Amino acid sequence: MRCASGVALVVFLSVSCSSQAASVPTPSAISSPSPLPPPSPIAFGSPQYRALWVDAYHDGMKSPAQVEKLVADAHRANLNALIVQVRKSGDAYFNKSDEPRATDIQGPADFDPLAYVIRLAHASVPRIEVHAWLNTFFAGESSRVYLDHGTDWGNRANDGTLSGYLDPGVPEVQIYTHQVFMDVARNYDVDGLHMDFVRYPGELWGYNPNAVALYMEETGTRSVPTYDDERFKAWRRSRVTAFVRDLHDDLKSTFPSMNLSGALICFGGGPASLADWPRTSAYSSVFQDWKNWLTNGYLDFGVPMNYDSDWSPLEKGWFGRWLNFEKDSGFASRIITGVGAFLNYPEETLAQINRVLGPSARGNHVLGVAIYSYGSTSVYGTDDFYAYPDLAAGLPRQPYFGGIHDGPSLTQRARTFNDWFMTQLSQPDYYRDVKYGWVPTQPVFTQPAEVPPLSGL
Repeated sequence: MRCASGVALVVFLSVSCSSQAASVPTPSAISSPSPLPPPSPIAFGSPQYRALWVDAYHDGMKSPAQVEKLVADAHRANLNALIVQVRKSGDAYFNKSDEPRATDIQGPADFDPLAYVIRLAHASVPRIEVHAWLNTFFAGESSRVYLDHGTDWGNRANDGTLSGYLDPGVPEVQIYTHQVFMDVARNYDVDGLHMDFVRYPGELWGYNPNAVALYMEETGTRSVPTYDDERFKAWRRSRVTAFVRDLHDDLKSTFPSMNLSGALICFGGGPASLADWPRTSAYSSVFQDWKNWLTNGYLDFGVPMNYDSDWSPLEKGWFGRWLNFEKDSGFASRIITGVGAFLNYPEETLAQINRVLGPSARGNHVLGVAIYSYGSTSVYGTDDFYAYPDLAAGLPRQPYFGGIHDGPSLTQRARTFNDWFMTQLSQPDYYRDVKYGWVPTQPVFTQPAEVPPLSGL
């Protein structure tokens, strides 16, 4: 018991505080304090990556309070990796940058979102990895780099159309973008760098005059190539691959333990075998030869974006075909499969995660799963549908809006669903659906898990 003076005494409980002063034990009679029990060991499940993309188009890490909630949510959900977007359009969600600070960062002027995420995530028990996610060749037409260099560096379609992309066929684009990535690696204790938009916008693109001139000089071609010229396709593909290879080499020579990963294209149906790879949109349309990157070790791991709606029989088939390819490709030990939670109802995303983590028919497993995204955890948790009523009308469960039509209330509804999803990942739960009422959900991450070791080549 404790007296008003704050002095702890070892006395019989029948002695009142007013009489204790006369019966204070001598030092030899005071019991030694019991040592604190050691913390209970954490019961881990099987090692697997459980990653969460945190996009900068929604809240997540734009203020100290958001970062604190993000890390607490990741811990509650038994996640072990955060892929946080720190460059969305030529801007920076980190202070040590040559590019402009993002305009929607909240809090003190010296608040560094990336540094604070790293600090809290790495101190979490269990530790949570942090991978810095940067949009690569997409910079946006209003970004400083595009305003300053868009004429000389900007990607163009074959009809002269401009975009917010920079052209990887321009050497200066490769040099500049490489430096942006390496500056993050040099200044922050991240576990990895994550490339997005490391590709062309499509097969009609690549007609920056400087890029075309370089192509013609290197190949001896006398005329501007057509977009479907196989030699020009191979050249554009090689320019993207060269960027990935050189960045990986530089990163590993300077920071051997830091990993390079990429968000990888999985449009449409996946290949049935490696022989079908050249017919994929990744290879033939956006010139992202990620099979080659993984086979040759240019990526430490890849994150194929298997963004398909499970309620659509067609897309469910696409999902399964890509997943089989990823597991049986021969580089499954370098794959973390991405699922598009924003396109699905909560129980469907949980089912997709279970399919990702299970073995293929041949018994092969991928490294784990990545969920897109913290700000868009279901069709009810995202403005991708709230902002587009025509798109929402195509969803199978109606009335989608649940009688709510004002923006603030829909925003709060989305936040509620996103909060629920963090619980649904690790505990039995339920949510209120517009068609079915209360829908029960079963968790996929009932125990924490450590990240698995990456295989080297």
